[in-house]
Amino acid sequence: MDLPQEVLADILRRVGPLRHLADCRLVCGYWRATIDGRGLVLRHLLPSGAPRGAFINISAYAWGDTYFFARGGVGGVDSRLSDAPTTWCTAFVDHRNGLLLCKAAKGACFVYNPATRRSATLPPPPNAQPWGVASAAYLLFDPAVSLHHEVFLLPELPDEPKPPEPEDPPPPPFNVARLFFADTAEPPQIDSDEDDGEDWIYSENEPRWRTRAGGRREHLQAKEAKDTLGLMEWPPSLYIAQVFSSMTGKWEERAFVREGGAAGAVADMWSDPRSPGYGGVVPQCGPRRRHAVYWRRSLYVHCRGCFIIRLSLLTGKYTVTKTPEVVKLTGHGWAIPYLSKSQKGVYYTAIDGVKLWVWVLNEESLTAPPTWEMVHHVDLRPSLKQLTTFENLIGMDKSWILDDPAARRRVSMEEEYYEWDSDDDDNGHGHADVAEEGGHRQDVGWLDLLGYHPQKEIVLFGYKDELCAFAYYLRTSKVKYLGHLHPISNDYCFPAYVQESFVYTPCRMDLLCDQNGTSVDLSSWVTYPSQ
Repeated sequence: MDLPQEVLADILRRVGPLRHLADCRLVCGYWRATIDGRGLVLRHLLPSGAPRGAFINISAYAWGDTYFFARGGVGGVDSRLSDAPTTWCTAFVDHRNGLLLCKAAKGACFVYNPATRRSATLPPPPNAQPWGVASAAYLLFDPAVSLHHEVFLLPELPDEPKPPEPEDPPPPPFNVARLFFADTAEPPQIDSDEDDGEDWIYSENEPRWRTRAGGRREHLQAKEAKDTLGLMEWPPSLYIAQVFSSMTGKWEERAFVREGGAAGAVADMWSDPRSPGYGGVVPQCGPRRRHAVYWRRSLYVHCRGCFIIRLSLLTGKYTVTKTPEVVKLTGHGWAIPYLSKSQKGVYYTAIDGVKLWVWVLNEESLTAPPTWEMVHHVDLRPSLKQLTTFENLIGMDKSWILDDPAARRRVSMEEEYYEWDSDDDDNGHGHADVAEEGGHRQDVGWLDLLGYHPQKEIVLFGYKDELCAFAYYLRTSKVKYLGHLHPISNDYCFPAYVQESFVYTPCRMDLLCDQNGTSVDLSSWVTYPSQ
């Protein structure tokens, strides 16, 4: 007599390794139907939510490279992308549920799974210029919905028209009167033209240049084009994105219809820098792109112009939400913004040196527009000073290791698989509480946001002044030292800077191909549970 399916499923959930659960599928058809119908295999293959580490783009003045920062070293993850379709990955562009969107040499782009070592090369989009890290390109992959992935290439704010270089005015014609009146201070002017004598100064058409107050010259046609473009609303009511789908293997246009008003006029957004790292200490080495969040079948994208767009993949519509007014809090526009996902959904973070502001997007109301709720604000200077003193660094758990391809620092890496031990909020080892303000140094550097824990309110930071990384617990205000975060040891002449970082959660399911071009289709033995 067979057990009821609910009872059998509860027993099979306790089976540990995936290979044992796969053996259970071979017992009989009833067991196989129970395992597949309840999605028991999926929980072993889908991202568990526990971060394995962070893939980071690090840059200096003369070089840049990609790195993997993780607890216990690489631990079975192909951190160097050794089985990628190209020999050199120049930058990580995006990450979603275990898949990486990467930029390679000579403009090639590909999707890679470091856990399965499988990949897929993207064809160039037909109606777009070559794109890279700074472009609005975002990867979508939700293995709980489909094993296929998509890449969105979104339209960006039109650039402010630049006037052409001013032309030197033509020299006046030679005055032949100087030949006959050499001793006269002001020889008479002889008009070389047959009409009013001014055609050599002004053309018959409208002049292209006009001299403004202070001697500044202005190109009239460029000003007219700028004024016309600046009055246009943005984003447009019909927002057309180019989307690559691994299901079809080609790029297609996908239109989203706006619900509600636009963010504003184009001219009002030109003051927002193209790069979010513009306000950093070294702007050319700061973040080059604005991040996106995939949450509840929608893509939230931080756009130039201080707003968020929410693209609904179910309805084909989108809405606009202005970002928090960070300038009013900081008094300047240098704070670096980040859009992230964590326990409560969509988070907006602003970092000004070592000061931190965190908001959560509240979308509970069905009638009112979404609002930002500030959930945290702290100045981390005193706690960082306390954490990074020589006495506190001795004996700390420094198990997080930067996988350094240059081998400038070779640290023995443990190959054992480590999860992020994020449950030890009350463990005092390696922690520092946020201290009271006053009596501390004012010049303690700045922070690089590495990412959020997907399921807990824990933030990973890089601390430039001490070349290290630490975890900050929003709930308890604890600061935990993680390890050294710098590819070149003690090289202060050419310091390295974190540009982009993506918290990595492994996924062992995909429809990508291995080096031999073989795709492993798991759909024959993995069935998604019915909703």
